Amino acid sequence: FLFHGKDDKTLDIADIQSRIFKAETYIKQALSVLEAKRLMNTLRESALKDPLTGLYNRRFLQDHANHVISGVLRRKTTLGLIMCDLDYFKQVNDQYGHDVGDMVLKETAVLINKGVRDTDIVIRFGGEEFFILLVDINPGDAILVAEKIRKIFDEAKIKVPNGSIQKTLSLGVSEFPGDGEGFWQCIKYADVALYKAKDTGRNKAIRFDEEMWTGDEF
Repeated sequence: FLFHGKDDKTLDIADIQSRIFKAETYIKQALSVLEAKRLMNTLRESALKDPLTGLYNRRFLQDHANHVISGVLRRKTTLGLIMCDLDYFKQVNDQYGHDVGDMVLKETAVLINKGVRDTDIVIRFGGEEFFILLVDINPGDAILVAEKIRKIFDEAKIKVPNGSIQKTLSLGVSEFPGDGEGFWQCIKYADVALYKAKDTGRNKAIRFDEEMWTGDEF
């Protein structure tokens, strides 16, 4: 078969097949590169997420903290920091087993997300400890959000096999840059407030006060 182009040049079928083959090879190579990039992005995303709850993990905080901090400072807003810890979580594992413990952790992530905005960042900090970044808030708002989350959790019944259980949450709150010039220092302040909440009865949200800080410079 013969084909005529615009310049009336004759192309035989073998030439056309050769060009099609080259085009197909190029497309396949391009797709494989795109697939590789997509896979790498997926792997990177999975490395930054906790597989049990689907929340971001501590590595995400380490990798992206500077971006969040610079944005808040540039916009001259406040970053709320809330450290949360499930009260008496070990009792769940001891009494019901680790499968039920995992169910409680998953539901904890759901309940915390109910109390924050889509723009806020919830992180599984480790074990039964969770950390929340409230992005672009007004000074003083963080403790209000923490109390809202505490109440949501206190009123919730977590479904488990053969019934439901209720757990409580202790929360420690600080704000950056209001409580200190260092972001990681302010995280430590939230942690100090959390331990104050646990030491004074649990199931409460406590705002950091400088009188709580007795440690050395961070």
